[in-house]
Amino acid sequence: MPSRFKTATMEQDQVTSAPKSRVAFYAARYSPRKASIRLRVLEPIAALRDIGVEAGRYPRLRSVDDCAAVVISKAFGRGAIKAAATARRQGCGLIFDICDNRYAGKQTPLRAAKARRTSALLASADIVTVPTQRMGDLLVECAPDIAGRVRVVPDMLDDVAGGSGASLSLLDRFWLSRLDRFHMMHDGALHCVWFGNNMAGVSGLDQIGPAIAELRHFAQTHPVTLTIISNKAGLYRRASREWGIPSFYLPWSLGSFGTALRAHRVAIIPVARNAYSAGKSINRPATAIMAGLGVIADSIQSYEELRPFIALDDWQGGLSRYAYGWEAEADRLAQARAHLDARYGRQRVAERWREIFAELAARSLPDA
Repeated sequence: MPSRFKTATMEQDQVTSAPKSRVAFYAARYSPRKASIRLRVLEPIAALRDIGVEAGRYPRLRSVDDCAAVVISKAFGRGAIKAAATARRQGCGLIFDICDNRYAGKQTPLRAAKARRTSALLASADIVTVPTQRMGDLLVECAPDIAGRVRVVPDMLDDVAGGSGASLSLLDRFWLSRLDRFHMMHDGALHCVWFGNNMAGVSGLDQIGPAIAELRHFAQTHPVTLTIISNKAGLYRRASREWGIPSFYLPWSLGSFGTALRAHRVAIIPVARNAYSAGKSINRPATAIMAGLGVIADSIQSYEELRPFIALDDWQGGLSRYAYGWEAEADRLAQARAHLDARYGRQRVAERWREIFAELAARSLPDA
């Protein structure tokens, strides 16, 4: 685990600047295993510190009265409610960071109650931050009170280009060796990979069927394999029986993910057409591109800027170009990486967070 995750705590900071200069990120849990926490809490904290902003985790055992802002990230339970109330009581600015459309999905009494709680918490914030403009629009449709207070802060890029085998656990090595053997058994195939979680009925392995059909069709003229990197082994076993192409399941691990991803040529990213997926960020294709992979995906608004570099809504054409013309893709993928770094690189996203904090501070200044 990178050392920055171990050190980014408010308790370890020394007070070195004027009062009300700190920013604190609140999350229900701070595990780097969760992408939303890694890319919207832990990495931003570390990057903000790199540019001189006093940022850290929400202090559990001390006051927040010296904080200029509290950012509550994807947390809507009792702890978040308490943190929001504390921030208000002690005069801190309040930001809610939300990266998923919590209003999407089949309406039930439980979901309706969750939606009401979400709306109340978002309405209490000075600023609501989201990863994409489309996500902001979807939230405003369901919570009109936040109109005018929504700001876009992109996800940070996952650092999967490097990685050292020395950091792998024995279990990671075991699974990676099995993946190597699987690929050797299918030497000459186009090695594809799908990675992600599953949200029943709206995204994930539940929605991969149309992409499998595209792979099966292409496999009639060129061999393909598919690796699933996820945390749903049972769902994979049930679904893969009907796929009709060679496939392999690899449990997701923070240590092995980058190495496993780079063992493939193509990331496939099917996207269901629903309100949950419509506002998702560029994170998944960006992760694959930064690891050196080609990408075939269904289009959503946030993916459109990548159209010059990847295959969007063209599954058979994309599979052909990656299978038969891989050498010609090098320049295109290099351009894609440069594009992503310029827009979503570590320093750029940190600067965007600093812009949000500056806007919040300006709101709190007395009228001249």
